[in-house]
Amino acid sequence: MAEAKLDQLARLWDEFRALPFPPGFYQREPEGECMVMMDTALAGCVSSAMDGSLDDRRRDILQARTAVLGEILPSIGDDEYATKYFTHLHEMAALAVQLDNARSA
Repeated sequence: MAEAKLDQLARLWDEFRALPFPPGFYQREPEGECMVMMDTALAGCVSSAMDGSLDDRRRDILQARTAVLGEILPSIGDDEYATKYFTHLHEMAALAVQLDNARSA
């Protein structure tokens, strides 16, 4: 099961890496969240999850930031590309949480 999740995560990661960061979100902070930091934190945790089980710090960051991004997504619906980008990031991060949980079960 973990292997299938890892394969799916690798595919999502490859797609994500080809997407440029939404230009309107370098300084836009929906609900007070810096989206550049959100992107950096989640992408780093996802990358680490593809390499193996996460340590407690990365696991906590991944879970917390994934939840916050899920709450923010509706507030960025006015930008179609940003919605696509951050939805992809959220999907990828949620899968990384599932993968990490499967490894530790």
